[in-house]
Amino acid sequence: MSTAKRNWTVGLYDGFYWIGVAMTVACFALILAGNTELFWRFEHTRLPLSWAFAGVAVLAFLAAEFCYFAFSLPCEAEEEDKNSQLALEWEAVESQS
Repeated sequence: MSTAKRNWTVGLYDGFYWIGVAMTVACFALILAGNTELFWRFEHTRLPLSWAFAGVAVLAFLAAEFCYFAFSLPCEAEEEDKNSQLALEWEAVESQS
């Protein structure tokens, strides 16, 4: 995998991870503030806002894990390149002996 693509996927993973963290913190903050008069109306609706934040957090963490898993697997072509490089280096060492 090229360095640019690897950096992009790491950035994507980090982005989803931090979105999940922010939504989790927002969920807890809204639950704690739900008993106040200002935020009461957001928590006592058909779908509480904290549930929506929690759902977004779960999806963000799942997307981060998917990105990490999908892009951390080495490509077969990369493995073949590494194996051929090792074979060439091994042959060079053997020929020097």
